Amino acid sequence: MLAAHRYLNAQLAQQGEAGVRTLAWALSHGAGTPGEQAELADELFGQGLYALVRITNEGNSAAIERSARRDTGGVDRDWRGAWLDMDAPEITREFTAADGRSKGVITVQADARRARDTLWQGGIRVLGLVLAAGVFWAIFAMSLVRWIEARTSRDICERVRSLAQDKDAALTGSCEVAGVDQALVDAQRRVAATVEEQNARIESLQSEIYRDPITRLSNRRHFVDQFRLALADKTADTGGHLLMFRQRDLAQINRHLSRAFTDQWLRSSSERLRRLVEEFGGPATLIARISGSDFALLLPHTSAPQASLLAERVRRELRSLRVPMDKYGWCRWALAMAAYAPGDNMSDILARLDHALMCAESADDDQVAPASQAADSTRIGEYSWHDALVTALEQHRFSLSAQPLHDLSGTLLHYEASLTLHDISGTDPVPASIFMPPAVRLGLSAECDIQAIRLGLDWLFTHDDALTIPVSLATLAQGSFFPRLERMLADRPALTMRLIIEVDAAGLVEQGADVRQLCDVVTSAGGRVGVSRLSQQFGAMEHLHEFPLSYVTLSGSFITGLLHSPGSQHLAATVVATAMTLDMAVYAADVPDTATQFVLEDTGVRAIRRAVVNSAHAHDLAHDHQWVPS
Repeated sequence: MLAAHRYLNAQLAQQGEAGVRTLAWALSHGAGTPGEQAELADELFGQGLYALVRITNEGNSAAIERSARRDTGGVDRDWRGAWLDMDAPEITREFTAADGRSKGVITVQADARRARDTLWQGGIRVLGLVLAAGVFWAIFAMSLVRWIEARTSRDICERVRSLAQDKDAALTGSCEVAGVDQALVDAQRRVAATVEEQNARIESLQSEIYRDPITRLSNRRHFVDQFRLALADKTADTGGHLLMFRQRDLAQINRHLSRAFTDQWLRSSSERLRRLVEEFGGPATLIARISGSDFALLLPHTSAPQASLLAERVRRELRSLRVPMDKYGWCRWALAMAAYAPGDNMSDILARLDHALMCAESADDDQVAPASQAADSTRIGEYSWHDALVTALEQHRFSLSAQPLHDLSGTLLHYEASLTLHDISGTDPVPASIFMPPAVRLGLSAECDIQAIRLGLDWLFTHDDALTIPVSLATLAQGSFFPRLERMLADRPALTMRLIIEVDAAGLVEQGADVRQLCDVVTSAGGRVGVSRLSQQFGAMEHLHEFPLSYVTLSGSFITGLLHSPGSQHLAATVVATAMTLDMAVYAADVPDTATQFVLEDTGVRAIRRAVVNSAHAHDLAHDHQWVPS
């Protein structure tokens, strides 16, 4: 419309120019009288194309004028003219005579009404076309929206139905837009129920991954992850302790009792331990079953007194959870505890604990064994222990050291032997207190004890004194040991007369048949048998008369506390009296001071020593050595 408006205004200006040129030419070539001028003006104005035609002769006196505005009273009351603003310009031009003299001025103005009417009609047509297009678009848009709503409603309903567990179940409400809200509510309810079910299933799967299936305690995988996080915590005061305890007789329990009973016993015992840890341990305390018979209690952010107190509670609880055994009376637990700090090596800590557990097994009590943290400790793997021991046995890389034992008068009674393992790499020799616990674990204790006896017989060949060789109780439990021992003693009957085999007093109670067979083999060959650590197993006193023993030894905390305990002094006197009745000598080890020595002398103890030489027992173990399980 704006382009048409500009075009029509240009046409009106051109029309005025054309009219003034035509009239000026006509007047310049002939029309000279006023009548002729009027005739020409009427002819031009009569075409209906001009709103004003004026001829003014010389002197600016109006001569002839034809005007549409004058004919209409000079006022254009049509509102369309004011709105459309179609005004043609007045074109003025002089006309001259033939000789070039100016004769007057012509003024012509084109009539804008036709242009205005044309523009108005075109605008009406365009407006009508726009309105028709708008109506058509509105109808199309409404139809499209209704189609989209219907299609969307059907799609939502179909999707909501697919969420239902029952595919044929009808939804609440219709599939129209008004019923979609209720359908979405139904779908949200179903989705919420499904999410809750999936979360419960995820929690169940996580519990299966991180829980032991029998005890429902954390398994080894979860324990290792938590322990690694505790060791990676670099904040201040984040050290803690780790307690490990082992059920030593789980295999025997499974053999003598039903598997269902064993599982139920483990489950109930674990539940009691878990409640105990929750009551007395911190929020970060974790108890886990890391293998069939091994359990671990992680105590982060705990001091040594706190950890020791909780370990003692666990020990008492384990003691109350024991079940009877045919051979040992009650099932046995071994406990060990180690401290850790941020940045420590997890394998080293577990290695020290495993070695401490083996020491506790050798000690044959349920006291918590400390795990050493010495920097110069021996750290080799379990498989490496096996290879090292087997290689040493094959290559006979063992030696025997002997320490003399004198009676109170200074007379030499006998020598006490200790087995040592030598490494081909040239490192320091490994004492029996280090390699015997792994040998017991690996079933090689009998081989090591056979080596000790063989070396002992060689020592007796070059010496004239008697020699005591300790033998572990695990060795007596191996049936192949006694035939080999009998053949070795039979080959050297002269040397056997000065050989003394020493066993732990616990064997008189727990392995009476094995100890009796040992006594038969040794005494038949002319040798003697001694008993160590009687003070750790006073129950053996009622069996002393059943065995041909040469001597018994009192040691450990019983001796160290003897000076301040009248009851212990009376018990020591009883042991001496009983031994003398049975023609046995009584020795004392671990004597702390001279005052205790005087008490023992008055009691009747024949020999006193400040250190115990017995490789098979836990109180002899060097706590600054440890080994790492592979």
